[in-house]
Amino acid sequence: MKILGIETSCDDTSMGIVENGKCVSMVRTTSEEFHKKFGGIVPEIAARKQLEIFTFILEDLIDKLNINLKDLDGFSVTIGPGLVGSLLVGVEVARTLAYSLKKPLVGINHLEGHIYSIFFDNKINFPFQTLIISGGHTILIIFEDHLKYKILGETVDDACGEIIDKIGRKLGFQYPAGSELDKLAIKGDPSYYKFSTPRFKEKEKEYNFSFSGIKTEVLNIIKKGNFNLENLIASLFHSIYESLIKNIKKVYDKTGINKVSVVGGVSASKFLRKTFLNEKDFEFYFPSFEFSTDNGGMIALVGEEYFKRGYESNVFQIDAVSSLEINKNPFIYKKSGGDYE
Repeated sequence: MKILGIETSCDDTSMGIVENGKCVSMVRTTSEEFHKKFGGIVPEIAARKQLEIFTFILEDLIDKLNINLKDLDGFSVTIGPGLVGSLLVGVEVARTLAYSLKKPLVGINHLEGHIYSIFFDNKINFPFQTLIISGGHTILIIFEDHLKYKILGETVDDACGEIIDKIGRKLGFQYPAGSELDKLAIKGDPSYYKFSTPRFKEKEKEYNFSFSGIKTEVLNIIKKGNFNLENLIASLFHSIYESLIKNIKKVYDKTGINKVSVVGGVSASKFLRKTFLNEKDFEFYFPSFEFSTDNGGMIALVGEEYFKRGYESNVFQIDAVSSLEINKNPFIYKKSGGDYE
């Protein structure tokens, strides 16, 4: 089964082809350069650049495999969460391809793609914890089985990647600042500054995260001036780590699950990877750097899992959704005898 996945939830434009669980071809480009002078993503620019580049990406992807579009068995596309304009570009391309080629189509939650990205480079038995950390999300999940997730907690304010970007901007780094700050963190003393880690008293919120307090403390130090940059950033990354590992350990104490996959853009941080791997009581898994960022391969992989189980979307009904819960996708149906249930 060859599935082509399309990912356009933000400024990246990516297509990937998965066959029997392996990514056999992938192309990814970004409009990052066009957003730097604004200090962040400009949604209209992102969508326009995606419209301009799509045909070239598709041609490159197919040429790499030397196959015809008719050889594909189906298409999957990110429908949310993300920037609506960008999502619409990907959805319309996917609908057009699926309808014209008479192939099945399935709409995929962007976060579900990140959850599945771990399988390209790792073999993990269910169940295991999954931590999604990115510029827009910080979520802790128990991955119970294929396509079955139990969401335990998420950030109540800023995502951990979001505060890294905001602090980088305040320090004068070009967007995105994550990789440059990660280099500084590796060189600094992570215990130099101590930042508060919020606690949630309510039982239903015990696995939630909050990073706005850490962000405020760091910004106050920057405002006062006369600080050691490497030590400040190392302490910032270590405080983020402490917030994350605290909840991972809580889940372990209650469930005994010590296998943890860490996915999403921030999982590419070398500082965080090294620190997580120092935890002796846990088995930590990470996707390769290629699959940590937004990519079409992970969307194709989730699509393959849905198709194998008889699920797809109606090409005339599928749409982009800016906010989409992991377990609530309104555009996926189980097809039985040609009808949607």
